[in-house]
Amino acid sequence: MPTATVRVALVGTSGYTGAEALRLLGTHPLVRLTRLCAHSRAGEPLADILPPFAGVDGLPSVEPFDAAAVAQVADFALLAVPHGTAQTITAELLAHDVRVVDFSADHRFDDPDFFAAVYGHAHARPETLARTVYGVPELYRERIRTADVVGAGGCYPTSVILGSLPAVRQGLLAPGAIPIADCKSGVSGAGRSPGAGTHYPETADGLHAYKTLAHRHAPEIARALGLAKVRFVPHLVPMIRGILSTIYLPLRPGVSAQAVREAYVNAYAAEPFVTVLPAGQHPDPRHVRGTNRCHLGLFVDDDLLCVQAAIDNLGKGAAGQAIQCLNLMAGLPEDAGLTHTALFP
Repeated sequence: MPTATVRVALVGTSGYTGAEALRLLGTHPLVRLTRLCAHSRAGEPLADILPPFAGVDGLPSVEPFDAAAVAQVADFALLAVPHGTAQTITAELLAHDVRVVDFSADHRFDDPDFFAAVYGHAHARPETLARTVYGVPELYRERIRTADVVGAGGCYPTSVILGSLPAVRQGLLAPGAIPIADCKSGVSGAGRSPGAGTHYPETADGLHAYKTLAHRHAPEIARALGLAKVRFVPHLVPMIRGILSTIYLPLRPGVSAQAVREAYVNAYAAEPFVTVLPAGQHPDPRHVRGTNRCHLGLFVDDDLLCVQAAIDNLGKGAAGQAIQCLNLMAGLPEDAGLTHTALFP
């Protein structure tokens, strides 16, 4: 176990993913959190911004972002800032030799043209994309270790990628098969800023789909899996945190349920955060709440594989995965600070 302390700054402290990162970093045995940054709430007491941290000692005060100031005290920066904001922040930090893990969608693609096609506008600092690696360790572990910038995978995409990857890599899918991902997320995935779509009277006792077959996560998933297309339908459900993704994968003729299970168990046998559940067992987001874990359930009927993947959208879908990437970049044990079991019940 390394004994050196890694100096880390957290940029974007006031939102849900920033709060989750702060919670996890606060108990990380090998990280020293040296700076907290926030835009609109800089200078306020941390307990006013995030009441759960009242009475917690030893944390830095909340400062405005300044790349040079961050570089004086940190070697790595985690960016829990809104999409669009991280582009310039990342470029400024790289200019000061600070390596970056970006929670937002700003650095999930290493191709400026692909980014523009998906998001409908050019990247403000395309030179940073040439230095980025997609931040799902189960896909790109070795590349993440040496990356200057890691764009942590999105919450929905992470669940679908982990649920589909062994079937894709082992050639279990029927020729030309297009996976269908039907995903449900808690409302914390929409962020902390209030809006009509996540207002309690609008979400309680209900369930609704949005951006059906037109969500920007679909090309992210397809690109990561090396597929031409993925069909993706997200839903908002009245729970605070968690994702359950049900993925339908047409199998090529002759692929048995036993072959599927062997492919998944072998693929994830050495993975610290992915668990293939026993046959017939359904994953539940409650059982991974507050963790960096992913639970997978496998179900086969004739030529159809149905995979169910449960993650915490704020954990393996955001802050936990970002810290997993940080550990790799810093040469730390991959599971350092991330061995929590779920908050249960």
